Amino acid sequence: MKTVAQLRAIWYRLLTIPYVLLVVALIYLSVYLRFSSVPGNDPSPPSLGWWAWFDQSQYLKAAQAFATQDFLAEHFFYPPLYSALGSLFLIGTSDHPFLVINLICLLWFVYVCIRLSDLYVPRTVGVFLLFASIIFPKFIFENFVIPWTSTLSTALLATGILGLVWVQEIKQAKCGYLKNWQVLIVAISLGLMVPTRPVDAIVGIVIGCGFILSYLRMQGASTERPVRTPQFLGLTLLGALVGPTIFIGFNLGVHGAPLGNYLQVAGSHGFLIADLPEKFYSIWLNAQPLYGEVRAGLVQRYPWLLLALAGLVWALLRGDFLLRTLGVAMMVFFILYLPYGDLLPTGMWRYLNIHYFKWTFPILALFAAILLKRFAQGVRMRSSWQLPIALLTIVPLLLLSLQMKIMTGPLLVMQEASPSLKFDLPTQAIDFMDIKGLTGQFTSIYFGTHTLKVDSEPLKLYRDFRLLEHGGDIRLLFIRPVKGRQLELLPDRRLQLHDEQLNAQWGRYHFTLGLPASASQLQAQKVFAAYRLGQAIDFSNQGLSHFYIGEGFSISENQGRWTMNDRAFISLRLLDFLAEKKTQLVVSYKALLAKGKECQQVIVQLNQQKIGSTRLCIENKGDTLQTYRYEIPFGAIGKEGIVQIQIETPDSISARQLKINTDERKLGIYVQTLVITQY
Repeated sequence: MKTVAQLRAIWYRLLTIPYVLLVVALIYLSVYLRFSSVPGNDPSPPSLGWWAWFDQSQYLKAAQAFATQDFLAEHFFYPPLYSALGSLFLIGTSDHPFLVINLICLLWFVYVCIRLSDLYVPRTVGVFLLFASIIFPKFIFENFVIPWTSTLSTALLATGILGLVWVQEIKQAKCGYLKNWQVLIVAISLGLMVPTRPVDAIVGIVIGCGFILSYLRMQGASTERPVRTPQFLGLTLLGALVGPTIFIGFNLGVHGAPLGNYLQVAGSHGFLIADLPEKFYSIWLNAQPLYGEVRAGLVQRYPWLLLALAGLVWALLRGDFLLRTLGVAMMVFFILYLPYGDLLPTGMWRYLNIHYFKWTFPILALFAAILLKRFAQGVRMRSSWQLPIALLTIVPLLLLSLQMKIMTGPLLVMQEASPSLKFDLPTQAIDFMDIKGLTGQFTSIYFGTHTLKVDSEPLKLYRDFRLLEHGGDIRLLFIRPVKGRQLELLPDRRLQLHDEQLNAQWGRYHFTLGLPASASQLQAQKVFAAYRLGQAIDFSNQGLSHFYIGEGFSISENQGRWTMNDRAFISLRLLDFLAEKKTQLVVSYKALLAKGKECQQVIVQLNQQKIGSTRLCIENKGDTLQTYRYEIPFGAIGKEGIVQIQIETPDSISARQLKINTDERKLGIYVQTLVITQY
């Protein structure tokens, strides 16, 4: 039997950096071999995998051009370094040039994260934080496997962080002095971020400035062969210029311009710092109210990030120089990316934009752990615990209490014989429009070629507006509020317009504080499909009832749709309603009846007013399609013409219970048509 001391020794040996790196490498290779997006892993031909994606196809094309020394500008879209490294591994395989590069970058990042966490928490805690933040979360780890330039950028940035760790270790007398090669490798790595990801290079500048300042602050702490200040600054400048020199030289030679084409294309998507609050709310907290994306907020996916943000605040307020530098670098990173026009919650998970953020997760986890450690130490020592507990309480509560309130109103649709849609705008500025009756595939909506004018002035796609799929509607989201008299939208030709159902509403949002709320409590009001009096809504699979139905309906069938469970909802907006006329609701339906369930009660409400109750039985042919008429009271429909119908079927039952077939759905009535008339 092994003693406790022997088991502890084995455990600590497993926590040594070589063992941890070996485990991470084995996990990486296992995921790579099994990951369906790896070229060749998908059995359906052609098995292009991620090479069919835009970014990755450009990486491969550039790598192949480097390998053949074909330097035509058309081969190079992104900055060159990542693809240039990939070209070194094209020999012997055309499908996996970034396999080794990504593995090396991941292992280097893991190594630096362990070295960083060793300064503040025990090795066991540091390794746990690392695995919990980027290894165990499958979605995050896969973005170290998929070819992304951000993987190389993460490794280069990690080298800058390692420089800060080296200086911190000198301050703590864990090592003697900073060597020339250490200064040079930090400077070169941070400089190489320019030909990798130029925007991330700005974060690298922050880390680099922190490295320089920490060195200058350290002078005098160690007298054992220190690098002299002029020599240090000279090496730093020399190393830092390597990356920009490669970037500018490559772009001049290939594109004929020092900055190339990439920055110009990326800049065309726009960067509006005024959008920072909305983007922070939508990307970090809740994307549903504005973007219609359920559970897309970072803290909704990873709730521990609430504590991490509290830890980030603590690092900025009370952390040592290294932690404050990392905190500032992270804030600069968020400020750079969140207002970027092409970073939307819809792309975070659908198109894996989460890879931008992957380097931040282990550091944010460390911030959270340090804050919890400071709180525990303060409680134990009965001092200095007030700030940690305040941050641990206030920051999460404040973030959960931040809510987006949305106000909507109807828009007048101008019906003209034109392919474009025209809308009269309200007098105030608006943040978005919801359009019912315009449909299409997600990609045609999200990436389609749409044109938009406000008072005949064209707005730019991506920079000024986006079209989004929003439930069953299409949302025209303005990057900044828009004000005018008339809006004209010419959607992509792949979208389909349904004139009879066409309706729209405008929307505005503002932020407020309230009780912590879930995403389901923060949904915006839906836009209702237009309806003209006397028009029959066909519930069969040949009709367009999907524009009008809400929850509680099954799929359409040859003659209609079944209501399911105890209630079903229908919503619409009358365009030609006259309040002084009598109004009638006419519905054709039948109930699910058989021996053992010979009657069903049907209760109809309109705008929360009961307008009828019918008992359908076998004896009165309730199981046969019949027409039922319900008088609508005066005043039940408001001036905006909104009609919300609720059909209650408290006796719903499944066909399996009635031994008709194996269908387990609880069904109420089978609706064929619905008409609203006035007389």
